[in-house]
Amino acid sequence: MVSRARTTLIQIGLVIFVLLIATGWQTRLARAESGGTCQNAYGPTPSSLPDWLMLADENTDLATANRYDILAARLLSTGRVDGSACPGNGLNPDGSANACGLELSSAQVTTWQAQFDPDILFSARSTQLPPKILKAVIAVESQFWPAADWNSGEIGLGQMTGYGADLVLAWRPAYYQNICRQVFGGKGCGVPYQSLDLSTQYLLRGMVLKEINATCSNCPGGMDIEKGKQAVLVLAETLKASCFQSARLIYLGTGKIPSQILSYEDFWRLVLANYQAGAGCVYQALQRTTNPNSWNSIAANFSSGCDSGSEYIRRIEEQIKP
Repeated sequence: MVSRARTTLIQIGLVIFVLLIATGWQTRLARAESGGTCQNAYGPTPSSLPDWLMLADENTDLATANRYDILAARLLSTGRVDGSACPGNGLNPDGSANACGLELSSAQVTTWQAQFDPDILFSARSTQLPPKILKAVIAVESQFWPAADWNSGEIGLGQMTGYGADLVLAWRPAYYQNICRQVFGGKGCGVPYQSLDLSTQYLLRGMVLKEINATCSNCPGGMDIEKGKQAVLVLAETLKASCFQSARLIYLGTGKIPSQILSYEDFWRLVLANYQAGAGCVYQALQRTTNPNSWNSIAANFSSGCDSGSEYIRRIEEQIKP
């Protein structure tokens, strides 16, 4: 979820975006489309990586015993788990799952979240991203519940917003052209996303959100699970977009490539904070940090409107603990 922290920070992000294009980052985008990875964006990577940053292989296991209390409440409230044996049908007055409901739904919670593992692995391989990061982001953002919340403007398993749609359309040219072809037909779009008029950009962002909206009035529980799974690949594309944007923000703010100042682990923390808080927050923090050589030093300089980025990383790390 790219946050909507403050209007001024959004405006900062837009200015940064113009600077990124003006300084020639489109050349890097072309290379990204032809096979670039987050490791390419970072620079030379260590020969040994922690488990949570490993790419998917035939032995990758995404099974987890983590609790997902919000998911339990969703399963109970929609009748996917019969809570009639519990007080309040397994729910507290505020809609959260009570102790009986949590115990009753525990097996179904595990089964529900595990159904997305094949899609996470496929998307991770398609984008060359660490699958454990993908799963952790979904766990934090939606707890594997793909229904849309149009009141908050957050859609799908990754809780995509209009700002997230803008990020992926601007920084993933192949995905941008795919959306253009859906809207305008086979010819797609003849100019880069940032060169479109604002009304067309708005139309394309809406198409991105529509693509991952699992709301279905004719489906059980009002939700199309298969449509919901499409959000996994869109999330992967957006995180990859955040890799390239974050690398450019670091260069713009410090004059160095990420590998010259940050460990690969800390670079990924910045990438995830950029996805959640937005480019304006990240660039401002980089500017305020005297020596931005670690995630902790950068995180300490997030402004009050952006400090959710630090908490977001803590929650992500909780999900990827062994």
